[in-house]
Amino acid sequence: MERQWTHRGGGWLPLQRPRPGVVPLRPLGPGDILGGAVAALSRYGGRLCAALFLGQLAAALLVTAAAGAATVVSLSPRSGSRVFVWVLFPAAALFLVFTCALATALIAVLLRPAVLGRAVTAPGLLRAALARIPRVLGAQLLALAAAAGPAAAALAAGLPPTVLLPLAPVALWLGVLFSLAPTAAGYEGLDPVGALRRSARLVRGAWWRTFAWTAPAVALTVTAGYALPAWLGLPGVLAALVLLPVFPQLPAGLLYVDRRIRREHLAEALTSEAAP
Repeated sequence: MERQWTHRGGGWLPLQRPRPGVVPLRPLGPGDILGGAVAALSRYGGRLCAALFLGQLAAALLVTAAAGAATVVSLSPRSGSRVFVWVLFPAAALFLVFTCALATALIAVLLRPAVLGRAVTAPGLLRAALARIPRVLGAQLLALAAAAGPAAAALAAGLPPTVLLPLAPVALWLGVLFSLAPTAAGYEGLDPVGALRRSARLVRGAWWRTFAWTAPAVALTVTAGYALPAWLGLPGVLAALVLLPVFPQLPAGLLYVDRRIRREHLAEALTSEAAP
């Protein structure tokens, strides 16, 4: 990218990129990504968490209704309790999968307004995110299958765990290579396969940089997931369900913006869009 210059203070200095939102419209450094994630939480965190909570509440009501309906149609109280448990656990797993997909879709929807400094509402975020969930969820599942599929197939074949050790670097490499796919699916509306290809193109040449930002965010999320319930009890569980799915997606989303700025000159398009 050609550097532009402006005359200020009696000399020629590099032209300062505008910053209408949470990050400057230029290639982002580590401080920009971390500061942008904190700024996004400070500016949009309430509406973001409200939208996530509303989506989770609707999903929780559906889970409870499904488990209750399965119990009602069971033949006896004893078998009804077993049916309730057998339905509730898979439904709870689907609830967690839905929460992760919803959080990623919400961040993808929020990226452009946050970068441009525009206002959003919780219902507006939720409506836009719900339309993107199928593509985001497909990208998440496909990326997980690509990274963990070989190891899962080896385990299913009955191979000993030691055989899986050589597959660990491959799984890690694929996991990072496709880490931006869910954000790309939500931001650009790509199908799951197209989102994986998009992530691979954006990460290529910046694998270590992507790993350096995604791995600490995931580690911090896992640590907080254990710590919050242990420290705060039920309020900690509720806080973990709302906050933890969102946090790792913010650095990933800003990293996606950075890669597009570096590879595709996205800053110019955003600058023209932000201009009055």
